Amino acid sequence: MPKKKTTNNAVDQEKSAIEEAEVLTARADEASQDEVENNPDEEAEKALIAEEAADADAVVPAEVAAIHTDNESAEAVNKKSPKKSAKPAKVATKKKRSAKYAAATAHIEKGKLYDLEEAIELIKKTSYSKFDGSVELHLKLLKKKSKGSTESSKSVIHLPHGTGKEKKIIVLDEAKIEEIAKTKKIDFDVAIASPELMPKVGKIAKILGPKGKMPDPKSGTVTNDPKKAIEEINSGKVEYRIDSSDNIHQIIGKVSWDTAKLKENAAAMLGSIQKSRISAAYITSTMSPSAAIDLTFLK
Repeated sequence: MPKKKTTNNAVDQEKSAIEEAEVLTARADEASQDEVENNPDEEAEKALIAEEAADADAVVPAEVAAIHTDNESAEAVNKKSPKKSAKPAKVATKKKRSAKYAAATAHIEKGKLYDLEEAIELIKKTSYSKFDGSVELHLKLLKKKSKGSTESSKSVIHLPHGTGKEKKIIVLDEAKIEEIAKTKKIDFDVAIASPELMPKVGKIAKILGPKGKMPDPKSGTVTNDPKKAIEEINSGKVEYRIDSSDNIHQIIGKVSWDTAKLKENAAAMLGSIQKSRISAAYITSTMSPSAAIDLTFLK
């Protein structure tokens, strides 16, 4: 009987540690949402560039045009009043693209939805970087979250061929936690921690959270079996985030890869999201235009 009691206590302690880890991760996620615009990491910046490429030639919505008209009307009224001086309305200017980008864009038809395989081949053809660029999938989701919803903004998926990006993985200990707290430097891609260590990891949650590096029980990075977690990550397990604008930006491979490998990774990513929630999907590379994907093949 005493042995059974001891076992139950151990299970309770581990359960309590994991619950506390989830709370700490949630707090770090909140910090990430608040600070991501002021602290964009390299991948986020690339994602934004790709998204701009997808939207560069979009027609200005009627609502936006109306707002602009209202601003001009307000400016005219203010000019008539000697008491107030109106600031001139800012006029949006179209971003200038390089000659290489313009040449690449000529291969992609505006407004056309491409078959997934054809879209991938187009991106491989139009990529103009001198290095082996990353191929990225960008999804625009319909809003699902309601006020007070507890839906997680993060999820995990297994890409059959990984991302092509070698990740530096560390297992946190007290010494590393103190080093990060002191230097505020992050020299790794993924951090793993045991449930028991998570209360001490909370000390650096505001540093790791905005960078998306906080250990999380749901992603398997809070575990007592770090070896297994590392093997899963190296085999293609990735964590993706739904941002505050309901977009997903995910690297699915390299430009040099075979089309078949990229297609399998893209299909795995697309298949993990409910079809009715995907508003639009684009594929692009680090340096190329984007191609819109025809999603009718999804079930």
